[in-house]
Amino acid sequence: MDYAQLKKEIKAIADIAAGVPDAFREKCFEVLLNNLVSGTPKSPPPLAPPGGDSKAGTPSATNLPITTQLRVFMQKNGVSEDEIKAIVMVADGDAHFIREPAHGKIAGGQTEWALLLALKNCILKNDLSADPEEVRSVCQEKGFYDSPNFAANFRQAKCARLFKGKMVKQGAPQGLTSEGQTELTNVIRKLAAVQ
Repeated sequence: MDYAQLKKEIKAIADIAAGVPDAFREKCFEVLLNNLVSGTPKSPPPLAPPGGDSKAGTPSATNLPITTQLRVFMQKNGVSEDEIKAIVMVADGDAHFIREPAHGKIAGGQTEWALLLALKNCILKNDLSADPEEVRSVCQEKGFYDSPNFAANFRQAKCARLFKGKMVKQGAPQGLTSEGQTELTNVIRKLAAVQ
């Protein structure tokens, strides 16, 4: 093993992680380091900060798989690949959010996470839908869970119109309506603009 090369690559990973918000720095470093250590290529591709300019010929650290549903969503809503790469990193077969909602209200955070999980499913499973139980788990983990009002939030008209069906406990994943896709676009752009 070439320790000098490994040291350079770890330095590059540290530089990338330093460029993301404090709350995500440690996870970003961990994901990139795991990818480096477990990677089968003898020479990993050059790493660029998330949202890097893919037109410049330098591959981004987020090899974003463009599924059919993701391509349709991007074209329909005018969302660029760079905007998505600015908030999502795909590594080891999973999508990791490097920028997350910091909504001031629990209900707003729950809604934004439901939309972002639909984006994650679109990237990984070619299905622009959110699973209510997956949303519940992430909201509990991220501090946006209000047990007595969680389901009620998704029944309110302003949130219910974002999904094709009712988001109910142990229920089936629900696809996004046109309004839901528009709202997801707004969330993506808001998070991608955060410096």
